[in-house]
Amino acid sequence: MGAWTQLFPPSPHFTEAQTPSLAGKVFIVTGGNSGVGFELAKILYSKGGKVYVAGRSTTKIATAIDKIKAEAAKTASLTAGQLNSLIIDLGNLSTIAPCVSDFLAKESRLDVLFNNAGLSRQPPGSVTTQGHEIHMGTNCLGPYLLTKLLLPILTRTAESAPQNSVRVVFTSSGIIDMAGPPGGVSFAELGPGQHSDNMNRNYSGSKAGNWFLASEFDRRYAKDGIVAVVQNPGTLRTPGWNGTPWLMRAMMAPIFQPPKMGAYTELWAGLSPDIKSGDGQKFIIPWGRWNTTPKKEHLASLKSKEDGGTGLAIEFFDYCEAQTKEFAAC
Repeated sequence: MGAWTQLFPPSPHFTEAQTPSLAGKVFIVTGGNSGVGFELAKILYSKGGKVYVAGRSTTKIATAIDKIKAEAAKTASLTAGQLNSLIIDLGNLSTIAPCVSDFLAKESRLDVLFNNAGLSRQPPGSVTTQGHEIHMGTNCLGPYLLTKLLLPILTRTAESAPQNSVRVVFTSSGIIDMAGPPGGVSFAELGPGQHSDNMNRNYSGSKAGNWFLASEFDRRYAKDGIVAVVQNPGTLRTPGWNGTPWLMRAMMAPIFQPPKMGAYTELWAGLSPDIKSGDGQKFIIPWGRWNTTPKKEHLASLKSKEDGGTGLAIEFFDYCEAQTKEFAAC
């Protein structure tokens, strides 16, 4: 499936109607205070789940929680769950361990981690608090460390949860099929002062990196009952397009879809019974289906050199570990 079917997908087939009761289940949604994450948190809450809305701003999270509760009250929902806040800045690695410690002090299980938050279209030269290229640091290094620190509670949850139900969902983008370095990621462009001056290339590299992380987490932790997958939520009318020239926004307007449609993609990735261990090397596209024709260079990156690939995903996973290990103490 090429770019066309991702821009104009068929109707979603896994929505609120297909979502079972989530009572007793616990979820984290990064970026859950706006856009796709807000819509996803709203669905999970409406089905009885306990949802942790993770973001940078206490005020924005509180506003989002109040809005979700108010909308649920209008529908007289009898299955509403719980909503809680978590403070995290994925662009500052020093905030991630405290966030995890806060969560672990309150919970004994985690059913699905939705690594939904991210940023795009940041000016060349922009960096994170630790000096990493801002797309790579926020979209990959932060989610990597968050996932790593939550592995113990995910593993404990998997011991008693239904098989393949404990998951980590990473968020990619269709841009990886249209732009980006050969193979998905260029290590030569990750060092200080070596970042590309093309923001689309930087963004695409981070979104390929999300696929690499999903593939490696899925492969390395399948033995612990954890499933990791990646998804492209779709071309959506979200804050990520803020700052884009008005002419481009006008040209894109006919294909923009509301954020709720992207939430359906993530909902399928996180809850569909069709997903199982070993699916980390696949790519989910809107609004919840597999891309049957991914680029061959990306598939080669996912394979080890021993299996005939380039080993790029393994190398990238190890890069993320090296860059974040000093921030890993909870």
